[in-house]
Amino acid sequence: MINKEKFKWIAVFTALILLFAGVISALAIAIGNKPVEVKTEGQDVSAAAEDNPMVMLTMGNATIFRAAPEVSKVDTPEQVYVSQTVTATITPSTVVDKYVTWSVAWANDAPLKDKNISDYIKVTDDSQGNLTATVNCYKSFKGSKAILTCTTRQGGKTGTVNIVYEGVPSSMSITAPTGVTKYNLGKDSVDLLYVGKSYSLNLAMDNIFHSVGSNYNDFTVTVTGVGSVTCGSYSQSGRGAGWSSHSNVVDFNKIAKEFVTCSTSGNTLSINVTKSLYDYYESKETKIVEGNGETTTYTNKLYSINTDSDGNKPYLIVKVQHKTLGFSAQYKFFIGEEVSNVTTSKATITF
Repeated sequence: MINKEKFKWIAVFTALILLFAGVISALAIAIGNKPVEVKTEGQDVSAAAEDNPMVMLTMGNATIFRAAPEVSKVDTPEQVYVSQTVTATITPSTVVDKYVTWSVAWANDAPLKDKNISDYIKVTDDSQGNLTATVNCYKSFKGSKAILTCTTRQGGKTGTVNIVYEGVPSSMSITAPTGVTKYNLGKDSVDLLYVGKSYSLNLAMDNIFHSVGSNYNDFTVTVTGVGSVTCGSYSQSGRGAGWSSHSNVVDFNKIAKEFVTCSTSGNTLSINVTKSLYDYYESKETKIVEGNGETTTYTNKLYSINTDSDGNKPYLIVKVQHKTLGFSAQYKFFIGEEVSNVTTSKATITF
């Protein structure tokens, strides 16, 4: 028969054993729920683990010591690229299994066939299994051709697409003509073009790879004006000339096309300045006026140029836009008269 003292010690030891077992269980649970560690060069990523076995995988620069079933991919440093999509059509349309895979490879005669094609073009991973594929281009491969192949899972049927680099531009700048000077509008400065002169400006196209083809010169050209001018009624006869009124403020944009003609040829923009600002008038009428003889009256003849709230005098903008690709560039300028002669009030000064 167990005496009371022995029973007390048995109870104490039993309680200690149960407590120790509880601590061990708690630690095991805590360790099991620890986040996954994904170690990369200079970057830490974590993902929740749900009773997954210990594994060790290597993906690029990322070493995953413990992985859940789906772990976000650690991408390489961001690359500059452009994308195009292509869609495959499977016939008949009643086919049940429409799963396809996409692959890209150099053509047999491609000068770059010994280069890693993934450095130039790549089919995105999420294209696999879908009828629409996205192809990324990372740099110019001008002169070489690649083949994109779509293969059906059922039956192994294939369709192909040729991939070529033509250097499609995505932006443009207009290079100012040589020899022009700047004109101070008030707040800003623009180029000064002279009346009666013709100017040639280069249209420089570009893309993210800085490799542009030569067959992209289909442009539209528009001329607009910024600011305002004041116009009035002006009469001129054998007895003299003068203003009867000059208080009509006109939006310069409405008359900007009166002063220049513009066109493009290839990658060149031509601007011809045909008229001085002060030669502008809306209409004129000539008739015999008693006491003055033959008199010509000009309606809305330009009287003065205004400085608007933006602090500038009026100026012109020529916008060049590609008809199909949509990118554009603009050129701002002011027009004025070129110095033709200088005279002095005296031919000789004598002391």
